[in-house]
Amino acid sequence: MEVRRPFPWGEMASVAIPLIAVLVPVARMMGASALSMEEGNVLAVSAGILDGRLPHADVGYLYAPGTPWTVAGAFGVFGTSVVVERMVGLAHRLLLVWGIQRLARRWGLSTATCAALATWAILAPFGLIAYPWVAGLAFLAAGTALTLDGEDRRTAAVGAAFCGLAMVHQLVLAPAALLVVTAAFIPAEEERRTRLGTGLVAGLSPFLLHLVLVGPRAMFEGMVVDPIFRLRAGRRLPLPPDPADSGDFFARLDDFVRGPETLPGLDRPAQIAALFWLLLAGTFVLCVVAWRWRGSARNRLAIMAGVGVALLPMALQRPSPNHLKFVGAWTVAVVVVAVSVPLGRWLGHRMRHAAAPIALVAVLGGLFVVAPHHVGRFTAEAFTDRPFDRSTATVVNDGRTVPVGRGPAAEAIANEISTVVSMVDALTRPGERFFVGPADLTRTNYGDTFFYFLLPDLAPASSHLEMNPGIANHWDGGLADDLATADLLVLTPRFDGWSEPNASVRPGDPVAAALVAERFCDIGGTTTWRLLKTCGLPTGP
Repeated sequence: MEVRRPFPWGEMASVAIPLIAVLVPVARMMGASALSMEEGNVLAVSAGILDGRLPHADVGYLYAPGTPWTVAGAFGVFGTSVVVERMVGLAHRLLLVWGIQRLARRWGLSTATCAALATWAILAPFGLIAYPWVAGLAFLAAGTALTLDGEDRRTAAVGAAFCGLAMVHQLVLAPAALLVVTAAFIPAEEERRTRLGTGLVAGLSPFLLHLVLVGPRAMFEGMVVDPIFRLRAGRRLPLPPDPADSGDFFARLDDFVRGPETLPGLDRPAQIAALFWLLLAGTFVLCVVAWRWRGSARNRLAIMAGVGVALLPMALQRPSPNHLKFVGAWTVAVVVVAVSVPLGRWLGHRMRHAAAPIALVAVLGGLFVVAPHHVGRFTAEAFTDRPFDRSTATVVNDGRTVPVGRGPAAEAIANEISTVVSMVDALTRPGERFFVGPADLTRTNYGDTFFYFLLPDLAPASSHLEMNPGIANHWDGGLADDLATADLLVLTPRFDGWSEPNASVRPGDPVAAALVAERFCDIGGTTTWRLLKTCGLPTGP
């Protein structure tokens, strides 16, 4: 007589609760502004792949190529839109919380649920942008879980492949991914080792395809030389963070726009410094706890703590609020595990089920108290903003829609962008080349990459879509040669006030700025964006 197994309601709920938590704010996140340089670059580079412009070869790209290729594939199947790009980002977030849940499942379903919720609470303020770090972290979490759970050889191979894909999306995750695979490889039997090696090679195989398409030099320069050697001086922030000054430009801008802090606790710059020290201290304590761990799955906890150490360079190179959260999203999950397991033993059998929720509340509550603005407010806003509806200001051109946000200010910006786009359309023919950048081309610190996405009939005049210090304004970097071929320039002074305690404040190569001053004339525009064409040429198509 066959014995029917009971339906695993508990396991299903443990997976469903964090996944639902991710899905709840999706409608709100779809209406978030897509004007950031980072999201605009993902959109423009991914759409450009469909037009034959490859990252690293034809357009600059500072990360491994996995994300733009994935988004480009989605564009090819579902159409080119911000919604499709953000659905890819949603898939990454679902994979991430599933991976964290599965990693922590060894210590109980309640612990697994709360660990995944902790990760999502930290990452939710970033919305749904298909960002390489989130994509890589998602594959790393899922790959770590499958590799460590891979009692059958197929699961281990898939896990190792996911670890490889983590590197394909974000190269700086290589130490963490290799740590996981190596830790599983060393004690394994020969057949399992073969599966792990095969899976890792399969996960890394997209690198080979990209290498064939763009060439080794372009690939190495784009993924290694540019981000590590040319960019670093212009993006690095002081260590440790100054508790009296938010070094990150956008944190400073946010401080200025919002005015004095109304929430109790530390000032906003001091919150960043406190989060930095908490991250370092938390990572160190986790390593000590893993070393002295007397509970189950000691090796698993040690590997998770080791991954946290391997992620730290991301926070050390630029301890901005965003980078601290990128790393902290992993660390908080491990902290929830490290707190809930011994707490459950202390509470006893009757109250053990409450240990994980108590740990979750204690960890997130502590972060909200320490950083009520950078953690508490931003996380709350991610879940309470209005959904994407008719009140969302948007810009539409050539079948592409870019959300700008809500409120009178967003509406004014959307109207101004629409004016610029209409003027560009009137002044150019399909196939002509245009460039978007700062009015002061000696200081290339940020840019409006969304224009490239909104104007698909035109080709970028330069490989520099993003404006990054030390790259776009690099001496003999080729920007002036690119601009000499441009039919139209869209320049803005709105980032001229960029100020960070690093090399971004120093001017770079002046040749591009001199060429613009000599050969291009202002032919109109708006308060924020000015349009320039070669002097003496007709101003119509």
